[in-house]
Amino acid sequence: MEKEDLIRIENVTKKFGKHTVLNNLSLSIPDQGIFGIMGLSGCGKTTLLNIMIGFWQPDSGKVFFKSLEVHKNQKIINQIFGFATQDGSVYPKLTVVENLRYFGKLYNMEYSDIERRIPEILKLVELEDSKNVLAEELSTGMYRRLDIACSIIHNPKVLILDEPTGNLDPVLRKKVMAMIKRINDQGTNVIITSHLLG
Repeated sequence: MEKEDLIRIENVTKKFGKHTVLNNLSLSIPDQGIFGIMGLSGCGKTTLLNIMIGFWQPDSGKVFFKSLEVHKNQKIINQIFGFATQDGSVYPKLTVVENLRYFGKLYNMEYSDIERRIPEILKLVELEDSKNVLAEELSTGMYRRLDIACSIIHNPKVLILDEPTGNLDPVLRKKVMAMIKRINDQGTNVIITSHLLG
């Protein structure tokens, strides 16, 4: 029996004013591993991700998560997907743990579940020794890892990362990619965008 696609994008078009960013795009993402979307800066990768998770509506076309149409099932999709933006979403004046608690609440998690999940996440992203450090005091690589940690606090089925290694040096890039591989190994499908090969 053929495996169902994880995400299916059908004939999606998105315009901003007179500028067409996505033009009748169709794409299938398999239900396994890490899926990369490559392209130059400004080619529409971020727009595609925002449509994929339902933040933006396409002008035409549809997006499906398995058999669910994303834009008609937004509450369910919000619980299934984790999303880390290129610019980051963490709060600089909160500590690492405070950020994780805050995002856990945003995902409607029970307090006890958040507290149980935090040590697992800190270990996964290697921030155990920095749990009480303010986000604004973290190094660039640690800040990026915290941002990804916040997007997986609710243990999503799908993690979408927009340029997760952007502006990182080769050593930090390798470290972040190793962390993404660990997340995937724990059963989360990962979709990443990048303008870099390797």
